[in-house]
Amino acid sequence: MFLHALKRWYKIKSSGGSEEIRRHMSQVDNLLKKELPMDTVNVDINPSDKPACKYLQSAADNGLKHETRYIVTHLQKFTSILHWQYGYGKLPEDMKENYAYSEILGPRGLIKSSDIAVGIVLLAPAAFYHYHEHPDLTESYLNLSGYFSQNDQAVYPPESIVLNKPGKSHKITNDSSQPLLLAYIWTGSKEAISESRMVFD
Repeated sequence: MFLHALKRWYKIKSSGGSEEIRRHMSQVDNLLKKELPMDTVNVDINPSDKPACKYLQSAADNGLKHETRYIVTHLQKFTSILHWQYGYGKLPEDMKENYAYSEILGPRGLIKSSDIAVGIVLLAPAAFYHYHEHPDLTESYLNLSGYFSQNDQAVYPPESIVLNKPGKSHKITNDSSQPLLLAYIWTGSKEAISESRMVFD
């Protein structure tokens, strides 16, 4: 139901007047519509934690205070089976204690897909997510809990959607008072989704 809740958000919420964001939200809605219902669970993935996972409960509790709570509520139902990882490139040393992500839908996710990738990113308070990019992929973040800045351009509260075009280098700085929980979505060609990776600058 987490993916259903996420699909609903991208279907009905405002794009803030941005035509590019509106097109992306519509594309996500259509791609998730094709994937639902889904029954191809990747049984080869085993649950695993990273140090940052100690902040997951606090981030989820904070997320229940906002309109995104119906997404967070569904996420909480299966956090015990998530496979947390760092990424596909060399991870900066200072991120190992403060960052983790888990792919839920996608080529490496709990549910297999080659058309779209969906997951969550968790950052500790005051964490710095180094400059990185996703070649050939369009990415959006939906803020489920916490306050963050991307490229020092704005402060994004819960319920915000941030769009990153293919190859756009971006960094995230997190507020020092609470952890950050983001849903991320990657769209692109089947080849790009299948070979999806993070490249740190």
